Amino acid sequence: MKRKKRQVATFSVSVDADTKRVLKAHAERVFGGNMSALISAFGREAERRDAMDWLVRDAGGSALTDELRAELAAEFKGTKTRRKGAA
Repeated sequence: MKRKKRQVATFSVSVDADTKRVLKAHAERVFGGNMSALISAFGREAERRDAMDWLVRDAGGSALTDELRAELAAEFKGTKTRRKGAA
């Protein structure tokens, strides 16, 4: 998917070798190797997360306690999906 041309800024990022390998592999799979597109996608995701955080705070915060989150996580971890056999 082509994005409209915008003014771009160049910046440097330092990561360890394993992280670089993971990022390059992901960029290859999802963005045809375009690391700039990968970083742009990360930026858009950060914007979405910030907006969601703002919505939750504006609504009075989350009703989930840390204990309830842990309980739900444990319950979901043990949940298995059933698959129907071939007809």
